[in-house]
Amino acid sequence: MLLKAFAPAFCWLLIIVYLSTQGTIPTPQFNLFQMDKFAHAAAYGLLSVLILWGLVRTHRDRRFPVLAGILTFLFASGFGALMEVVQYKYFPGRFFEYDDMLANAIGAVLGWLIFAWALEKPFFQRVRNF
Repeated sequence: MLLKAFAPAFCWLLIIVYLSTQGTIPTPQFNLFQMDKFAHAAAYGLLSVLILWGLVRTHRDRRFPVLAGILTFLFASGFGALMEVVQYKYFPGRFFEYDDMLANAIGAVLGWLIFAWALEKPFFQRVRNF
């Protein structure tokens, strides 16, 4: 059950790694409102949602503790920072960007908030035992 619950999050994590290590990108300029920053936020928001979905599916009481959200946010944000370091150190043409890390963190927290909000809706209360 544990592996099945977290399989979507793990698959998405692998997709993030693949996309983060592909191609060359032009020299970065700090701009938090570029389209790729929204893509970073969306990717890490989805990662948070998938991790939280796995946590909800593996806990019998089905409550959504704040600690799970905080730990998920820290994991997703930390992984985003790690990917920036990996890109810079091991992939020529890739850069370390603070604004990407900020976009990752914003996406992770938004994913947490959206998930917590959605979990309270009647549709998700019926479906979360899926």
